[in-house]
This record gives sequence, structure tokens and C-alpha cells, in this order.
Amino acid sequence: MAIRILIFLVLVTAGTVLPDRSCADTRLGILPVPEAAHIRLSDQGPALVQEYHHLSLGKGITQVTFSWPGVRLDPDAVRLTPLEDPESIRVISTVFPPDSTHLIWEVDCQKTGVVPVIISYLPAGLDSLVTYTATLTADETDLDLDARLVLRNFSGQTYSLATVRLDADTMFSTQILDRETRQIPFPVSQNPAVKKIFHWDGQRMPHDPKNQDAYPGVPFGYRLTLPADDSDNTADLRAGKVRIFLKDAQNRTLFTGEDSLPFLAKGDTFFLETGRSRDIVITKRRMNTDKKRIRRNDKGKIQVFDQVVTDRFILENTSDTPAEIQLIDRISGEWEPVDMGHAYTLEDHETLIFDIFLGAEETRTFDLTYEMLNLFADKFIQFNKVSQQ
Repeated sequence: MAIRILIFLVLVTAGTVLPDRSCADTRLGILPVPEAAHIRLSDQGPALVQEYHHLSLGKGITQVTFSWPGVRLDPDAVRLTPLEDPESIRVISTVFPPDSTHLIWEVDCQKTGVVPVIISYLPAGLDSLVTYTATLTADETDLDLDARLVLRNFSGQTYSLATVRLDADTMFSTQILDRETRQIPFPVSQNPAVKKIFHWDGQRMPHDPKNQDAYPGVPFGYRLTLPADDSDNTADLRAGKVRIFLKDAQNRTLFTGEDSLPFLAKGDTFFLETGRSRDIVITKRRMNTDKKRIRRNDKGKIQVFDQVVTDRFILENTSDTPAEIQLIDRISGEWEPVDMGHAYTLEDHETLIFDIFLGAEETRTFDLTYEMLNLFADKFIQFNKVSQQ
């Protein structure tokens, strides 16, 4: 059932103190469908609907009734906003009758006329999600990304023609019926950089996999990097599900896996996982810790100290093909490098990223030696969580 808007012009009695207000007969009118409707989609909650109307308002107090029988929405979020002359046209009150299927605005207008307004509300059941299809070439160096907006309307209201805004750069017109789900393609960046890698994150992976009853294997998939330039063919990517396909040498399309993509801005990088492999085994061990610059209290008890730490990484490739590995390690707190056994980049003050090429059936070992500064004796475990794993 469609949302209805009723207009009542309140009869002003002689005893009412409303200066410079003319009397008028009570009138009832039902407005036609909105002249325009805009649907603004949200990642976190229901969509915002903004309907554009022209209301005929008399001089004085006009009661405008907004009714939504059969439509689920939040009445506290319904707003009426005049688009012209805000000083002479004001919404002075909002009344919620007990039946909760309509509300009444009292609009104070200084002159008779037709006024453009926006009526905004949040209908429950009108939402969206984004899905992607990523198709890689046979050599796994190029990727074609197809994006679809899935618009779902179970609000009880039909929108025969609406402008849907996905973000600041993406908008389109469509019809969406009640209880309808519609898939709509929209343009996204078509030239992201792609690289097939193994991805080991020290916060999520076991540090001693050979002593585990069930070794899950190292995640593998594709590192996706969006261009950082401002050209027209690059855009942010909204969060959504990604299904990943690979074309083989015979140009057949094979499904390789799926993952969830977070919001990615221009220049961002994300790892799309398609599976796990036990051919790569990565072990991290705490080899040595030495206290330095010990500070004691008056009673001789250690209060603060620095510590030189050595961690060892052992990487093994048991397969007959080489592997590109992205290894992520974290050092909490304040620290300084002493002798880092491999080149790395810092993502932030505590996150180190190592890009490592491991040949077929190769085993490689390197040590990281760094100094952790200003450790408090009673919080030693807190600052050395890795050593407890």
C-alpha cells in the first residue's frame, strides 16, 4: 500500500491569538505520487528515502498528515523540510496519534502558496548489498572486476521510479516494487594490480605448526591493489562478497573461491583468500631476550628496562614450484631495529610486512633482532604476547 499524505487547513477561531491570520474552511487533499524520490543506500543500516512534493499551504496553521498503512518505518525518523523561505514556513510541532500508522505536522505559513518540500524517512526492509565477480586471466596477472548492486525491497512500499545513490560518484534511476530484489551493474575500477601470493599473518597463524595436531596450512590467493591516481576509471570499492574465477589455457572459466572484500579506497591493498596450502610451512621462534639499561627503585627492585629480542623465522617450501610469500609480523610498544635479517616495509608503527620469494623445495631462515624500550617489570607479559604463543 502506498504512503499517503493528507493536508488539513485548521479553522482559526476568533478566540485564538494568531495575529495577521485569515480564516479558511477546512480542506482535505490527498497528494499524488511524489514528483521525485531519492534512495540513499547505507552499508550499516536501512536506506534513507527522500520524496519531493509540492504542498498547497494556506496562510496560518496547516495540518499535514503523513500516513503509512502497511509500510514498516521508524516514525521518529520521519522529517518534513520546506525547501523555500525557511523563515516564513516552519514546522512548529509533530503529533504521533496512538495508532502509530500516521503523524501530523503543524506547519506555520505566513502566506498562501505552493511550497516545495522534502519528506524523509527510513523504511525497514529496504536495503542493499554489493557482490563482485573477479575473473583472472590464465597467467593470473590481470583481473576483470564485475560489480552488482543487489537492491532488496521488503518495506511494503513500491517505488515506481527512484534515483538510487550508491555513493557520491554512483547514482542511477530504477523501479523497485514491493517484495522485489533487483540486481543492477555499476562501474568500478578495471585496472587493479594483482599478484598471486601466500599470506602469513602472525596474529592469525600458529607459530609452531609442526607441533599442532591439525595444521591449517598457509592462506593463498591474490593481493589486490587499487590505483592511487584520480583518473575517471578508478573508484573506491564498497564492502561486499567476491567470487573469484580463473580462465584456463582453453579459455574455460573455473571457480576458485570466494572472500569478503572490505571498503577499499584508492591506493588501498587487500588480500583475497581462495584456499590454504600445507606446502608452505612457516615457523616463528623466540630465540633470545637480554635486558639492558635496567632502572631500579630505591629498594633495588627492577622497575623499568629495555630488552633486546631475537625472533627467528623458518620458511619451508615443500612443493616443486616457487612461491611468493607476504609475511606480516607485529612488534607492540616502542621499539627500535637492531639487526633485521630481511628487508621490510612498515604499514604502521608496529606492523612489518616482508615480501619473500621462496624457490621450489627451498628452506630459508632469518632472524629479527630489535630493542624494546621502556618495559615495566610488572607488565612484561603484556608487552611480549608473541612469546606466549
